[in-house]
Amino acid sequence: MPLFLTSIACNVLDKIVADLDVSPRDLSVAFVPTASNPSENKEGTEDDRSKLIKLGFRVNDVDIATARHEELRQTLQAADVILVGGGNTFYLLQEARRSGFDEELTELIRAGKPYIGSSAGSVLLAPTIEPIKMMDDPRQAPELQSHDGLGIIDFLPLVHFGNVEFVDEYRQALSDMYSAGPRFVLVRDDEYIVVRDGFWRIRS
Repeated sequence: MPLFLTSIACNVLDKIVADLDVSPRDLSVAFVPTASNPSENKEGTEDDRSKLIKLGFRVNDVDIATARHEELRQTLQAADVILVGGGNTFYLLQEARRSGFDEELTELIRAGKPYIGSSAGSVLLAPTIEPIKMMDDPRQAPELQSHDGLGIIDFLPLVHFGNVEFVDEYRQALSDMYSAGPRFVLVRDDEYIVVRDGFWRIRS
């Protein structure tokens, strides 16, 4: 179950490629841009996609907010790697639950398919996404009934740590989490977490 959890995937994809042990030119990626749907600025999503293409991956977009279930299932199963991009984590979780992506993804990850998360795509796998409201607006997911994440990992990747844009938000969030949880791991924009065989480590 190789997982690569990043704050900004395009910043570290060169290093992640070395961990895949296969040339990107021999790999296809199911690229999920859905988290960026509520945002007018999709620069981060475009940067992640462009970096994948530059490295030689064959990229197939699949928006879980609009794809039919069978299309979604076939695209994910046919891909060698799944990358879920950044944006609003609450909206991403809402659409993951609504579309059945949550169950499909969990099954494929447990079967060993490599997964790369970028920002919201990393947080999605946590037991809860609740604390990420310091960055993302839950109101963009009005149909989401629970902030429980997919629970594929047993900690919350706190992405964009050290980014000046979120200094004040982090100050309050860390104070709350040190006293009440959940377990979390801080991830800077030039770092990523590798999860393999039940163990994790940060690389930069």
